Amino acid sequence: MGHDLDMDASQRIVTQTPLTELWDNSGLVSARRIEPIGEAEIVRLLRDGSVLVVADVGLPLCWIAADDRFAFWKNEVKRRLAEPNADRIDLRDYPANYCYAASMWSCASLGTVIVLEKHH
Repeated sequence: MGHDLDMDASQRIVTQTPLTELWDNSGLVSARRIEPIGEAEIVRLLRDGSVLVVADVGLPLCWIAADDRFAFWKNEVKRRLAEPNADRIDLRDYPANYCYAASMWSCASLGTVIVLEKHH
């Protein structure tokens, strides 16, 4: 009792970032972190059909629907994107005092996944 493995995957929440693994409602996703990425890479990956997922501590992973990816990027993420490999993040630099750190992951079933770790 009390082990993560016993828990329904759909109820699993992010406990810390940076993430060490990805999951969805059916359980763990076979994926590994490749590297931090910035705006140009995100735009290219989105055009290529990459999946977006948001990691916010205390909440379940949020997989963005395919039809919503570009709007979510443009309206929510773009002006709040932290520089890749930034030494420190000053939340006052971003609208509403939160931002996203983006990384590219390679996933066996989904191809390339863009993980957005929310900082607030």
